[in-house]
Amino acid sequence: MKSLLDQFGSAKNRKSIPELWCGLWIDKNGKQVIIEPTKHNFYAVTVLDSQGEAYKINLLAGNTKDTIGLLGRFATDSNGIPFLQVEAGRMDLGPTYNLYFLNAENNQKLQLANNSDDLNNIIMRPYVESGLYDDWEDDLGVPWAFPLADFKREMH
Repeated sequence: MKSLLDQFGSAKNRKSIPELWCGLWIDKNGKQVIIEPTKHNFYAVTVLDSQGEAYKINLLAGNTKDTIGLLGRFATDSNGIPFLQVEAGRMDLGPTYNLYFLNAENNQKLQLANNSDDLNNIIMRPYVESGLYDDWEDDLGVPWAFPLADFKREMH
């Protein structure tokens, strides 16, 4: 994680994203993330495969749920960097699918995206954090998240 954080400039106190940043994001493999605003700076986040199908999340006790309408809220990592934390398991037990919004203008050093940045220059970089009971798994409890690749906002 250190190498990812070295790419950031100064941290911001982000608690939400502009409405324009909500919507469909697609990575180079066709994986789709749809971010929908809800009340009080929470987000409903849906993750779909390249065919538009939801993934299955394995929960404790053999239960499953689809990657549709997952709770997203802003958090700050140990270095003070804000990210959209998506609950990819049981609430507050993890694992989480963390989404960093970065400005990649002119392929220069990545910086935290600002509300005023051109959306064409913004990427969403995923990172997976293991849950309380997932430390022993190679895929950190979210096999559907891999391979990790940057997302670009789909503009219609």
